[in-house]
Amino acid sequence: MKFGLYLIGSATGVTGPPAAPIADPEFLVGFARHAEAVGCDSLFFADHIVFPAAKEAPYPYAESGAYPWDNEHTQLPEPLALMAFLAGVTESLRFGTAVLVLPQRHPMLLAKQLATIDVLAGGRAELGIGAGWLADEFHALGYSFDDRGARTDEYIDVMRELWASPVASFAGPTVAFDRVQLTTHPRQPDGIPIIVGGHSPPALRRAGQRGDAFLPAFSASQNRDRWPEMWNEVQRWAAEAGRAEACELQGFGATLDDARFLADLGATRMIYSTHDPDLASARDTLNRFADEVITRF
Repeated sequence: MKFGLYLIGSATGVTGPPAAPIADPEFLVGFARHAEAVGCDSLFFADHIVFPAAKEAPYPYAESGAYPWDNEHTQLPEPLALMAFLAGVTESLRFGTAVLVLPQRHPMLLAKQLATIDVLAGGRAELGIGAGWLADEFHALGYSFDDRGARTDEYIDVMRELWASPVASFAGPTVAFDRVQLTTHPRQPDGIPIIVGGHSPPALRRAGQRGDAFLPAFSASQNRDRWPEMWNEVQRWAAEAGRAEACELQGFGATLDDARFLADLGATRMIYSTHDPDLASARDTLNRFADEVITRF
């Protein structure tokens, strides 16, 4: 099993856990290179284009409904820019999103951006996607919230068509084009791997029908009784779509026990979340994670 990292950041001394200075290039370069050195295979970033200052939508992954890094000091840079920047200062580390809110991005532009990153990075780009939860953000950006699930499915199909075909055509409910050339195609022969995040019934269906991997929104230490049920449902959808064994399982986790639990389910990657407030402590955390999990697994 591979081991990845999830990096989200904000300033220290504010509500919520201390987190990495993720907008600091010196921190980012040092973190990514050290992650590579200790044996991590990938680094993932979060995505929100804007945060409305007074939100109405509750965060669905916490009982309180509060987003844990939501404060006036939050640093959440655009993840594709982070991927491109760090690809130039690393050699083997893969980069992705966990997750990008797909129905807020034009799929033709996103396909071009990801293909460009993948070419320049030597085939190291991945795309974790979700349908989104923050209705206020959709409204601020001028996007419909109610049909976001259908558009998420459609946008995946659009990108796959653009990546696969030298001359592409597509006719869908919201996106249509005839005989266009993307002009830049991914280095990876099968296109950018798409990881479907979430745990709702639509997310399970989407992962089975369209995903290269499924990433539940909660940790392997949480809701363990639900993991086999969710994974079986993803596999059922994949089989019905004629894609048996096409979708892998990945999961968030922090301990050796989490890694063993995920491996027993057949997972191919565990992603460890880090939020240390400086590079020295981040290196200590990565060293400890490597010693306690990666080298002992």
